[in-house]
This record gives sequence, C-alpha cells and structure tokens, in this order.
Amino acid sequence: MAFSVIGFSLIQLVGEYLFTQRTRDDQRIAEALAEEFSDYLVSFDVRAMYDAALEASRAEQCRILVLDPMCVVQVDSASAMNGSRFITREIGSVLAGAPSDYGFYDVGNAGTYWFRATLTAFPEADAMTGVYAAGITSGGSRIGVLVYISQVQEIYESLRDIQVKIMSWMVIVALAVLLVNMLVLRTITRPIGELNEGISRMGKGDLSARVSVRGKNEFSDLAKAFNSMSERLEQLDNSRNQFVSNASHELKTPLSTMKILIETLLYQDPMDTGMTKEFLNDINQEIDRLSRIVSDLLTLVNIDDGIKLNLEELDIGALLQDQVKRLTPLARENGIELDCSVKDSLEVNGDTLKLQQVVYNIIDNAIKYTPRGGEVHCTLARSGKTAVIRVADTGVGIPEADLPHIFDRFYRVDKARSRETGGTGLGLSIVRQFVLLHGGSIEAKSTLGKGSTFIIELPLSGRKAEA
Repeated sequence: MAFSVIGFSLIQLVGEYLFTQRTRDDQRIAEALAEEFSDYLVSFDVRAMYDAALEASRAEQCRILVLDPMCVVQVDSASAMNGSRFITREIGSVLAGAPSDYGFYDVGNAGTYWFRATLTAFPEADAMTGVYAAGITSGGSRIGVLVYISQVQEIYESLRDIQVKIMSWMVIVALAVLLVNMLVLRTITRPIGELNEGISRMGKGDLSARVSVRGKNEFSDLAKAFNSMSERLEQLDNSRNQFVSNASHELKTPLSTMKILIETLLYQDPMDTGMTKEFLNDINQEIDRLSRIVSDLLTLVNIDDGIKLNLEELDIGALLQDQVKRLTPLARENGIELDCSVKDSLEVNGDTLKLQQVVYNIIDNAIKYTPRGGEVHCTLARSGKTAVIRVADTGVGIPEADLPHIFDRFYRVDKARSRETGGTGLGLSIVRQFVLLHGGSIEAKSTLGKGSTFIIELPLSGRKAEA
C-alpha cells in the first residue's frame, strides 16, 4: 500500500510538471503570436496573415487560426476552416475578457467530425490536443482571437512510459522487500519457535531442554538466558533429588541402627544387664545423632525460606575468643593445642548466634580432624574493609578433588570417619549459608596429610570500615 501511494503520487507529480511546463511554453507562444498578428488584422492583410501563420505553424509544429470577434475564421494555416465559424470554451473565455485560456481535448472523442477535424493539429493525427486561445488587441480593444492548436500526445506517451517504469520498479522493489521480509521474519521467528519449543518441553518436566545460540543479538542473549535458567533449574532439581536421597539415607541409618539394637534387646532371654545398658547407651547416641540431623535440616530449610537475621554491631574478636575458650577443654581432651590471636579490634554488623555457630563449627571440625599432638591456630586481622578469620590446623587435610565440594549438603570426604565423629555432612553447608547471609565469603585451602585452613571474610560495620 505504501509503495502504491508513493508510485501514484510520483506519477501525478511528474504529469503535473510535464503539463504545466508544456502549457506555459505553448501559452507564451500563443500570446506572442497574438501580439504579432495584431497589425495584420487591423490592416486586414489576409495574405500576410496567412504567410505568417503558415510559417509559424511549420516552425512550431502546430495549427494556427485567426478569428474575428464574431468567431469567424479569417486565416487557417491548414487552409480548411477559412470563412467558417468556430468556437470553443477557450475562445469564449477570451472573448468574454480573459487575456488567454487553454484546454485539452481527446481528438478521437471530441464531438462531431467537423469539430474533431478543426482541433487536429495534423490531419493524420488522432491524439490528445492542446487548444490555446489568446486575445488580439489594438488600442485597448479586442479585435480578434488567435487559436494555437498543438499536439500533446507525446506528453501522455512519456507519462505512460514513466508510469510503466515506476510500476515495474515498484513491483520489483515490493517483491524484493517481501523476500527480505520473509528472510527477516524467518530469522526472527525461528529462534522464537525454538524458544517456545524449549519452554513447552520444560513445562512438561524436561529440565534438560536447551535452545541453540546463533550470532550475537537480542535473540542469542535470550537463548543464553534461557539455557542458563534451564541449567540452573536442572541443577536445582538434581540437588533437590540428591538432597532428598541423602536426607532419607541419613535419617534411615540411625533408625535402622536403633531398630536392630531394640530388636536384640527384645529377643534377648535372659536379659543381660550390662549388654542392655550398653545397647541403651548406643540407642541414646543414635537419637542424639538423629536429633542433630533434623535440627540441621530445619536450619537449612529456614535459610532457603529466607531466614531473618537479628543484626547488631558486635566485637568479632571477642566472639572468636569466646568460642575458642568453649572448645579448649575438647582440644585438651584430644591432646590438641588450640590458640587464638586477635590482631585488631574489629566490629561487624551481624547476628551473634549465627556467627557463633559459624566460628564454633569451623574450630570444632578442625579439632575433630586433627590427630593427637596436632595444633589448631585461630587468628583475626583486618584486610581493607573486611575482618578476616583464619582457622588453620595440622590435621589430615582434604584431597584436592574433594575440596570444591566440601560445602555441599551431605558431602563427606571420609564417610566412615565422619560417622565416627558424629558429623551429619550439613555443618559446612550451614556455615557457608550463614556467612553469605552476612555478605561475607568463606573458602578452604588444604594439603593432604598436612592440614587445612578455613578463611572467613566478613564486611566491617560502617563506622569501623570508614576508620
């Protein structure tokens, strides 16, 4: 539609320009001839008028008529209308007072044969004709009318050629635009279709759905974002399944142990007091272990649901020293040297109970996995706008392959040893979540057989950070 409007408007503008230019030229010639023929008509020199009209018609490729005020043709360059009366709208307009006027006629459809013959500039022509009438004056009086008849068929033919060319180019351009449009639409709709298919597969539960990424544009960015989301959802789903599996296993193990111990007691006959006491003590330990697992699971659920921190400004150095003091008896019992060094007095904005649990769990782990005669060193120092807690031990260390996974839920480096030490595989995961909730970070460095170092970084409170 746009191309059609532009094409027809262009044709109209070109046609108006061509006809306006031709009209001005022919009208100027008609007015100049009218002025020239004024003297001839006053003297009524018919021979001179005819010669001048014949010369002008040959020069301008036109037909010239000279009429008196009664519309009688005095001179016809074609020598066909002499003495005849001839009138058109343009002649009437000039006789009514207009200096000049013009009009266009289709000679093949211009009334009677006589009228058509009169309008024809060339007897053999049957085409569009322009009729120009200009008043012949003398002394301010209208003494006649000069009629200038010229063929304008070439303008129509030129306009028709232009119209055909414009329409042809318009069709070619429209087809080209349509083709490009189809290619562009295919380029746009194809990734959208693939994305829609991926979303549909994901909606049906297939979290492995991915879409192909092509080029570098908005659709490739959208595809990357979708693939990233799908991958994340798949990881979360796998983590959820793994979590359920691990939690079920961890809960089932103490329950199975307690069931075996209780069944043994039930079917023991006669009852052995010593064995009964030992079995009941084992059952009590399994219940404690089961209670710790449930407690840790509830803690993780609260973290996932968005646990609320009771934030306050606290002395992180004093907190570290308190936890070292609490665990010193345990370290002595295991023959381990535990010390603490606080290099700077630092304050952080945190939840006291949560940070106590973080520090306690890290030091407790270091003690559990350090053999008798080993050492555990705790230090606190400032680094820029963060407080850095380091807990280094001389324990068994962590294999390099296991190091990236130690903060995963239920992950154990040595499952048998972990159960001996009462671990649930959730402690480090809880520690990491608490640290992240405080805007901090935690990492572990270890060398197998030489020990491990856990580094906790917490942002200082506003006042201390500015200082």
